[in-house]
Amino acid sequence: MDYGHPTMKQITPIVGISKIIAPYNGIICGFDGVLTKGNGISSEALKALKKMSEAGKEIVILSNTALRVYEIVQMLEDVNFDLSSLRAVITAGEIVHYKLKNTFQYGRKYYNLGSSVTESIFAGLGYQKVDDLGRADFVFIGDIQSSKMDLDDYKPDLQEALSMRLPLVCVGADVSRHMLGEVCLSAGAVAEQYAVMGGDITTIGKPDKDILLYAKEAFSQNVSKILFIGDSFSSDVRSAAMLQTDCVLISKGIHMHTLGEGYIPDVQKARQLAINYDAYPDYLISGLRW
Repeated sequence: MDYGHPTMKQITPIVGISKIIAPYNGIICGFDGVLTKGNGISSEALKALKKMSEAGKEIVILSNTALRVYEIVQMLEDVNFDLSSLRAVITAGEIVHYKLKNTFQYGRKYYNLGSSVTESIFAGLGYQKVDDLGRADFVFIGDIQSSKMDLDDYKPDLQEALSMRLPLVCVGADVSRHMLGEVCLSAGAVAEQYAVMGGDITTIGKPDKDILLYAKEAFSQNVSKILFIGDSFSSDVRSAAMLQTDCVLISKGIHMHTLGEGYIPDVQKARQLAINYDAYPDYLISGLRW
Protein backbone atom coordinates (compact mmCIF):
# COMPACT_ATOMS: atom_id res chain seq x y z
CA MET A 1 0.00 0.00 0.00
CA ASP A 2 1.29 3.47 -0.91
CA TYR A 3 1.31 5.82 2.08
CA GLY A 4 2.93 8.63 0.12
CA HIS A 5 -0.39 10.26 -0.78
CA PRO A 6 -1.77 12.26 2.21
CA THR A 7 -5.18 10.56 2.15
CA MET A 8 -3.41 7.20 2.41
CA LYS A 9 -0.85 8.29 5.00
CA GLN A 10 -0.46 5.88 7.85
CA ILE A 11 -1.23 7.21 11.35
CA THR A 12 0.60 5.08 13.91
CA PRO A 13 -0.70 4.92 17.51
CA ILE A 14 1.96 4.94 20.23
CA VAL A 15 1.81 4.77 24.02
CA GLY A 16 5.16 6.46 24.71
CA ILE A 17 7.31 8.96 22.83
CA SER A 18 10.42 6.85 23.54
CA LYS A 19 9.21 4.31 20.96
CA ILE A 20 9.74 6.68 18.01
CA ILE A 21 12.12 9.41 19.23
CA ALA A 22 15.48 7.90 18.19
CA PRO A 23 15.76 9.33 14.61
CA TYR A 24 14.99 12.92 15.69
CA ASN A 25 17.46 15.40 17.16
CA GLY A 26 15.11 18.42 17.33
CA ILE A 27 11.69 18.68 19.01
CA ILE A 28 9.13 21.47 18.59
CA CYS A 29 6.58 21.06 21.36
CA GLY A 30 3.31 22.85 22.09
CA PHE A 31 2.25 24.01 25.55
CA ASP A 32 -1.52 24.09 26.09
CA GLY A 33 -2.93 20.59 25.73
CA VAL A 34 0.56 19.09 25.44
CA LEU A 35 2.42 20.09 28.59
CA THR A 36 -0.68 21.21 30.49
CA LYS A 37 -3.20 18.98 32.21
CA GLY A 38 -6.31 20.53 33.71
CA ASN A 39 -5.21 23.90 35.02
CA GLY A 40 -1.64 22.88 35.71
CA ILE A 41 1.40 21.32 34.07
CA SER A 42 1.62 17.57 33.52
CA SER A 43 4.49 15.99 35.45
CA GLU A 44 4.37 13.07 33.00
CA ALA A 45 4.87 15.41 30.05
CA LEU A 46 7.74 17.24 31.77
CA LYS A 47 9.39 13.89 32.50
CA ALA A 48 9.18 13.10 28.79
CA LEU A 49 10.84 16.43 27.96
CA LYS A 50 13.62 15.73 30.44
CA LYS A 51 14.21 12.25 29.02
CA MET A 52 14.34 13.62 25.48
CA SER A 53 16.85 16.24 26.57
CA GLU A 54 18.98 13.62 28.29
CA ALA A 55 18.90 11.64 25.04
CA GLY A 56 20.52 14.62 23.29
CA LYS A 57 17.42 16.12 21.69
CA GLU A 58 17.16 19.90 21.38
CA ILE A 59 13.72 21.11 22.50
CA VAL A 60 11.87 24.27 21.49
CA ILE A 61 8.51 25.10 23.09
CA LEU A 62 6.31 26.89 20.56
CA SER A 63 2.90 27.99 21.79
CA ASN A 64 -0.04 30.05 20.56
CA THR A 65 -0.67 31.19 24.13
CA ALA A 66 -1.08 34.91 24.79
CA LEU A 67 1.29 34.55 27.76
CA ARG A 68 4.73 36.12 27.52
CA VAL A 69 7.84 33.94 27.60
CA TYR A 70 8.73 34.98 31.15
CA GLU A 71 5.29 33.81 32.32
CA ILE A 72 5.77 30.34 30.80
CA VAL A 73 9.27 30.18 32.29
CA GLN A 74 7.85 31.08 35.71
CA MET A 75 5.25 28.32 35.45
CA LEU A 76 7.96 25.79 34.66
CA GLU A 77 10.19 27.05 37.48
CA ASP A 78 7.26 26.77 39.89
CA VAL A 79 7.17 23.00 39.28
CA ASN A 80 10.97 22.75 39.52
CA PHE A 81 11.54 21.95 35.86
CA ASP A 82 15.16 22.22 34.73
CA LEU A 83 15.08 24.96 32.10
CA SER A 84 18.46 23.87 30.78
CA SER A 85 16.52 21.04 29.07
CA LEU A 86 15.08 23.62 26.66
CA ARG A 87 16.71 25.29 23.70
CA ALA A 88 14.08 28.07 23.54
CA VAL A 89 10.57 29.10 24.56
CA ILE A 90 8.54 30.98 21.93
CA THR A 91 4.99 32.26 22.45
CA ALA A 92 2.57 34.11 20.20
CA GLY A 93 2.08 36.55 23.08
CA GLU A 94 5.77 37.46 23.08
CA ILE A 95 5.77 37.94 19.31
CA VAL A 96 2.68 40.18 19.48
CA HIS A 97 4.39 42.19 22.24
CA TYR A 98 7.43 42.66 19.99
CA LYS A 99 5.33 43.63 16.97
CA LEU A 100 3.29 46.17 18.97
CA LYS A 101 6.50 47.57 20.42
CA ASN A 102 7.84 48.39 17.00
CA THR A 103 4.76 49.92 15.41
CA PHE A 104 1.63 51.84 16.31
CA GLN A 105 -0.03 50.94 13.02
CA TYR A 106 -3.30 50.11 14.80
CA GLY A 107 -3.26 53.25 16.97
CA ARG A 108 -2.54 53.56 20.68
CA LYS A 109 -5.92 52.93 22.32
CA TYR A 110 -7.21 49.37 22.50
CA TYR A 111 -10.36 47.68 23.74
CA ASN A 112 -9.74 44.21 25.21
CA LEU A 113 -12.49 41.76 24.30
CA GLY A 114 -10.95 38.97 26.34
CA SER A 115 -9.24 38.12 29.60
CA SER A 116 -7.19 40.66 31.55
CA VAL A 117 -4.54 37.93 31.96
CA THR A 118 -3.27 38.92 28.52
CA GLU A 119 -2.55 42.52 29.53
CA SER A 120 1.16 41.70 29.97
CA ILE A 121 1.44 41.94 26.18
CA PHE A 122 1.05 45.73 26.43
CA ALA A 123 3.36 46.20 29.43
CA GLY A 124 5.73 49.13 28.96
CA LEU A 125 4.68 49.85 25.37
CA GLY A 126 2.77 53.11 25.76
CA TYR A 127 -0.64 51.78 24.78
CA GLN A 128 -3.80 52.83 26.58
CA LYS A 129 -6.58 50.41 27.48
CA VAL A 130 -10.08 51.90 27.12
CA ASP A 131 -13.35 50.55 28.49
CA ASP A 132 -15.48 52.17 25.80
CA LEU A 133 -15.34 50.80 22.25
CA GLY A 134 -16.18 54.26 20.98
CA ARG A 135 -12.77 55.53 22.18
CA ALA A 136 -10.73 52.62 20.81
CA ASP A 137 -8.38 52.63 17.82
CA PHE A 138 -8.42 48.84 17.63
CA VAL A 139 -9.86 45.75 19.29
CA PHE A 140 -7.63 43.13 20.93
CA ILE A 141 -8.20 39.57 22.09
CA GLY A 142 -5.63 37.19 23.50
CA ASP A 143 -7.86 34.83 25.45
CA ILE A 144 -11.54 34.48 26.25
CA GLN A 145 -12.95 35.86 29.48
CA SER A 146 -14.50 32.59 30.69
CA SER A 147 -14.62 28.95 29.62
CA LYS A 148 -18.42 29.21 29.70
CA MET A 149 -18.60 31.89 27.00
CA ASP A 150 -19.56 31.23 23.37
CA LEU A 151 -19.50 33.31 20.20
CA ASP A 152 -22.95 34.79 20.84
CA ASP A 153 -21.54 36.50 23.95
CA TYR A 154 -19.08 38.41 21.75
CA LYS A 155 -21.35 39.35 18.87
CA PRO A 156 -22.71 42.65 20.34
CA ASP A 157 -19.17 44.02 20.81
CA LEU A 158 -18.08 42.69 17.43
CA GLN A 159 -21.05 44.31 15.73
CA GLU A 160 -20.29 47.65 17.38
CA ALA A 161 -16.60 47.38 16.45
CA LEU A 162 -17.58 46.56 12.87
CA SER A 163 -19.81 49.63 12.66
CA MET A 164 -16.74 51.73 13.51
CA ARG A 165 -14.49 49.69 11.17
CA LEU A 166 -12.05 48.90 13.97
CA PRO A 167 -9.31 46.38 13.18
CA LEU A 168 -9.01 43.36 15.49
CA VAL A 169 -5.65 42.00 16.65
CA CYS A 170 -5.78 38.38 17.84
CA VAL A 171 -3.12 36.24 19.52
CA GLY A 172 -3.12 32.81 17.89
CA ALA A 173 -5.47 31.33 15.33
CA ASP A 174 -6.77 28.50 17.52
CA VAL A 175 -10.56 28.28 17.64
CA SER A 176 -10.54 26.11 20.77
CA ARG A 177 -8.18 25.49 23.69
CA HIS A 178 -7.77 23.88 27.10
CA MET A 179 -8.98 25.97 30.03
CA LEU A 180 -9.46 24.58 33.54
CA GLY A 181 -9.41 21.06 32.14
CA GLU A 182 -12.11 21.73 29.56
CA VAL A 183 -12.10 22.26 25.82
CA CYS A 184 -13.61 25.66 25.21
CA LEU A 185 -13.73 28.59 22.82
CA SER A 186 -10.45 30.31 21.99
CA ALA A 187 -9.54 33.77 20.75
CA GLY A 188 -9.12 32.61 17.16
CA ALA A 189 -12.81 31.71 16.96
CA VAL A 190 -13.77 35.27 17.92
CA ALA A 191 -11.42 36.71 15.30
CA GLU A 192 -12.78 34.28 12.71
CA GLN A 193 -16.33 35.38 13.52
CA TYR A 194 -15.33 39.03 13.09
CA ALA A 195 -13.81 38.22 9.70
CA VAL A 196 -17.02 36.46 8.65
CA MET A 197 -18.95 39.60 9.65
CA GLY A 198 -16.68 41.63 7.38
CA GLY A 199 -14.16 42.89 9.94
CA ASP A 200 -10.43 43.40 9.41
CA ILE A 201 -8.39 40.94 11.51
CA THR A 202 -4.73 40.21 12.20
CA THR A 203 -3.92 36.85 13.80
CA ILE A 204 -0.41 35.98 14.97
CA GLY A 205 0.64 32.42 15.82
CA LYS A 206 0.95 28.89 14.46
CA PRO A 207 0.73 27.98 11.61
CA ASP A 208 2.18 31.32 10.42
CA LYS A 209 5.21 30.49 8.27
CA ASP A 210 7.40 33.26 9.72
CA ILE A 211 6.85 32.03 13.27
CA LEU A 212 7.56 28.44 12.28
CA LEU A 213 10.82 29.42 10.61
CA TYR A 214 11.73 31.47 13.67
CA ALA A 215 11.24 28.38 15.83
CA LYS A 216 13.31 26.28 13.45
CA GLU A 217 16.13 28.81 13.57
CA ALA A 218 16.31 28.39 17.35
CA PHE A 219 17.99 25.01 16.88
CA SER A 220 21.73 24.58 16.49
CA GLN A 221 23.22 23.57 13.17
CA ASN A 222 23.45 20.00 14.48
CA VAL A 223 19.68 19.50 14.15
CA SER A 224 18.76 17.74 10.93
CA LYS A 225 15.51 15.91 11.73
CA ILE A 226 12.68 17.56 13.67
CA LEU A 227 9.58 16.11 15.34
CA PHE A 228 6.57 18.38 15.93
CA ILE A 229 4.37 17.59 18.97
CA GLY A 230 0.98 19.27 19.34
CA ASP A 231 -2.72 18.74 19.99
CA SER A 232 -4.34 20.66 17.12
CA PHE A 233 -4.92 19.59 13.53
CA SER A 234 -5.34 23.17 12.32
CA SER A 235 -2.35 24.67 14.17
CA ASP A 236 0.13 21.89 14.90
CA VAL A 237 -0.35 19.24 12.22
CA ARG A 238 -0.50 21.93 9.54
CA SER A 239 2.60 23.55 11.02
CA ALA A 240 4.47 20.26 10.77
CA ALA A 241 3.39 19.93 7.14
CA MET A 242 4.65 23.45 6.37
CA LEU A 243 8.02 22.65 7.93
CA GLN A 244 8.03 19.22 6.29
CA THR A 245 8.61 17.51 9.63
CA ASP A 246 6.98 14.47 11.19
CA CYS A 247 4.21 15.09 13.71
CA VAL A 248 2.82 13.53 16.88
CA LEU A 249 -0.77 14.49 17.70
CA ILE A 250 -1.97 14.42 21.32
CA SER A 251 -5.45 12.88 21.20
CA LYS A 252 -6.49 14.04 24.70
CA GLY A 253 -5.99 17.66 23.70
CA ILE A 254 -8.49 19.99 22.08
CA HIS A 255 -9.89 17.12 19.99
CA MET A 256 -10.57 14.85 22.96
CA HIS A 257 -14.37 15.09 22.58
CA THR A 258 -13.98 13.50 19.15
CA LEU A 259 -10.97 11.27 19.72
CA GLY A 260 -11.97 10.19 23.23
CA GLU A 261 -10.14 10.17 26.54
CA GLY A 262 -8.88 6.59 26.45
CA TYR A 263 -5.27 5.53 26.97
CA ILE A 264 -5.14 4.04 23.47
CA PRO A 265 -6.00 6.64 20.80
CA ASP A 266 -8.74 5.95 18.23
CA VAL A 267 -6.90 5.92 14.91
CA GLN A 268 -10.03 5.67 12.75
CA LYS A 269 -11.55 8.80 14.28
CA ALA A 270 -8.21 10.57 13.96
CA ARG A 271 -8.05 9.61 10.29
CA GLN A 272 -11.51 11.08 9.70
CA LEU A 273 -10.48 14.34 11.37
CA ALA A 274 -7.29 14.36 9.31
CA ILE A 275 -9.37 14.12 6.12
CA ASN A 276 -11.70 16.89 7.35
CA TYR A 277 -8.78 19.22 8.14
CA ASP A 278 -6.62 18.01 5.26
CA ALA A 279 -3.81 17.68 7.82
CA TYR A 280 -2.20 14.32 8.54
CA PRO A 281 -0.14 13.44 11.65
CA ASP A 282 2.36 10.59 11.57
CA TYR A 283 1.76 9.43 15.13
CA LEU A 284 -1.08 9.52 17.63
CA ILE A 285 -0.61 9.44 21.41
CA SER A 286 -3.18 10.04 24.14
CA GLY A 287 -0.84 12.23 26.20
CA LEU A 288 2.84 13.19 26.13
CA ARG A 289 4.74 10.56 28.10
CA TRP A 290 8.08 8.86 27.83
